[in-house]
Amino acid sequence: MDFSKFSDDNFDMKDWINNALQIQKDTNVPLDAHTSNLVMKLQLFIQEVSKSLEETSQIALNNIPRVLREVENIKSESNLLKSQMMVVKEDVKKIEENTAESMKMLIEVDDVKTRIQNTANALQEADNWSSLSNDVNVHFEDGDVYKVAEKLIGMQKSLQVLQGVPDYTERYRYLETLKNKLEALISTKLVKTFNEHNLDDAKYYVEIFSELDRLPQLQFYYNNCHKSSLTKTWKGIRDDPNKTIVKWLPTFYDHLLALWHREISWCGQVFPEPVQALCLLLTQTLNNLHPTIEECIKDAIHDLQDNENSLTLLIELKDITFRFTSNLQKAVQTFQGDASTSAKDLTSVVEAPFLSYLYQYSNIQQAVLMSYIDSIKLDTDDLSESTAVMVESVGNAFQVAEEALETCIKFTNGIGVAGLLDALQIYFATYFGFLDTSLHDIQTKLDHRSVTDEVSNDQWTNFQYAFKLIEMCGLLMDRMHGYQEYVCVELLKTKDTPLDTGVNYLQHARPMEWDKVVELNERINTYGVQAILPSTLDLIKRLNEHAHHFAFDIIFTHFKEKLNELPDLEIWRSSGQQAIDGELPTFSLSPLSYITHVGDSLLTLPQQLESYFNQENMALVNALKQGKIPYQANETDGVYYDHHWLESFAYGATTVYTENIMKIKSLTTHSTRQLLADLDYYFNILSALEIQPSNELQAIKDLLEVKPNEFHDKVETFTLYPKITKTISQLRNIKL
Repeated sequence: MDFSKFSDDNFDMKDWINNALQIQKDTNVPLDAHTSNLVMKLQLFIQEVSKSLEETSQIALNNIPRVLREVENIKSESNLLKSQMMVVKEDVKKIEENTAESMKMLIEVDDVKTRIQNTANALQEADNWSSLSNDVNVHFEDGDVYKVAEKLIGMQKSLQVLQGVPDYTERYRYLETLKNKLEALISTKLVKTFNEHNLDDAKYYVEIFSELDRLPQLQFYYNNCHKSSLTKTWKGIRDDPNKTIVKWLPTFYDHLLALWHREISWCGQVFPEPVQALCLLLTQTLNNLHPTIEECIKDAIHDLQDNENSLTLLIELKDITFRFTSNLQKAVQTFQGDASTSAKDLTSVVEAPFLSYLYQYSNIQQAVLMSYIDSIKLDTDDLSESTAVMVESVGNAFQVAEEALETCIKFTNGIGVAGLLDALQIYFATYFGFLDTSLHDIQTKLDHRSVTDEVSNDQWTNFQYAFKLIEMCGLLMDRMHGYQEYVCVELLKTKDTPLDTGVNYLQHARPMEWDKVVELNERINTYGVQAILPSTLDLIKRLNEHAHHFAFDIIFTHFKEKLNELPDLEIWRSSGQQAIDGELPTFSLSPLSYITHVGDSLLTLPQQLESYFNQENMALVNALKQGKIPYQANETDGVYYDHHWLESFAYGATTVYTENIMKIKSLTTHSTRQLLADLDYYFNILSALEIQPSNELQAIKDLLEVKPNEFHDKVETFTLYPKITKTISQLRNIKL
């Protein structure tokens, strides 16, 4: 039995028992017998452990006196060592005090020795410089490039030692002259080496130029060998008349990427920093193209002469360019791991042609948006056609706005969002202003129509179209809410996403504009959709108010025109045909046409309004909830808006009716009866519509009906209407 597991720190009793019993199963020994054996073995083991523990304890107990004696000895020895260390410390201190002057002298002597050694080395290198100078001129005459390079490297090392000599500058200039002479001597070989990709010669020249601190000049030769070829390729690709810039630019970028993959392996064996060498080659090539890529983009945009298509072209070119830089960065990381500074500089050069357009994005986007508004054509002489055009423009207007957001994300990766919202603010303000102006122009046209005796079919038709415009306002509200939510969601997705290349073109170049983006994101996080174009809903509400007034005035103008005829009617000055007793019963008189036309129109209104007011037309219901009409008495909801409008028409007619009665100059007995007949008719109309007449009109009717001898008593009950009582008393020639 294995008892070693009992000493394991992670001992598990259950596991040990299970394993022990498992052995019993394998040997087919009865469980009781096996368990008894285990218990007996454990008891024996316990006895052994107890005995061992007792022996160990006894030994430890016997050793305690000896241990205590050894501890005392160690304590005594440590005290002795401490006292000896103090003595040593004092001795060292005395030695330092006694030898300070001697040490100072030794240091000065060592400095002198160092200066002498440096002077000797300088003299030796000066002598070596002279010898190398003489030798290098001989080798120049022989044209032995290897020997010349060897001597120049020696002179370079000697010059480093001679930096403190008085003629150092002259020596430096002389050495640079010799280096230039060597470059001129081997320039042809350098070009041949790089053109033929001669690996051994290239390595040798890199070693020489590195020793001579001329590696950038060697890079210049390498670049020139490829730039001429790349320039020819650029000209051949660009001059193809059958291809546009979106076709030939990716071809050129593919050529540059293929060059990278061809050269990187060879450069890795030649240059100490191959990525930097190739990045410098591509950077210089792009900077020396003629015409430049930026000029080609400008020409392509100029040829389009269309803002929308120009922006689409810029997005295509940006995608092409950033796809190239992304592939280039992957190639750099595959070879090197991290992108070097030269690789980042190359990326900046490639992206540079788009920066000016990114900075101008807001203006470009605004021009695209405004072009849609300019394309809307209205015929204000035809309300039906104008209404159809205005209603149809809503869907198109928001489609254009949604495309603008998509364009912003594609072109700026959301970084241009502040500029987008500035453009959208102007766009929506102009669009809603356009609708408002169009509505005003239509109303002006309709106001010049001829006055008819009754509300014409054209007016009822125009009234229907006006309600279409109110419904359009409700649709604008719905679409605006939806658009705000759409913008909010999309911006929350992209607010932390940089450009494809990781470059935030605003943060460093235009920090104030970037601050606006950061502030906008904070407002979105705090206020949600309310932070998106907050003032646009106010513009829609104002348009909605105007649409309500427009619809109301189409019918109410007829009421006003008919009621405004009242004060000047000839009948008020006519005595008429008197009855035998001098009176004519009121019921025998017919209401005049001015009031019957108004009454008939009011009775027609419920039928005209019924079709517009239902809960299914949510756009119209929303617009009606937000809008107000003249003579509005109270707020109503939902399906009761038809009665609400009917009340407003009736209250308006009652108000105008009251005002015009007060303008009558005089009344005869007969004309008084006629006016009462008109009022009775109008009151019946209001009763049929379940609308109460105004208190003012009721007071006028009561004062006209009362007998002259009861007039003063009646007046006392109308103390709230002194102007009415005074006017009616004058009309009836009754002195107050």
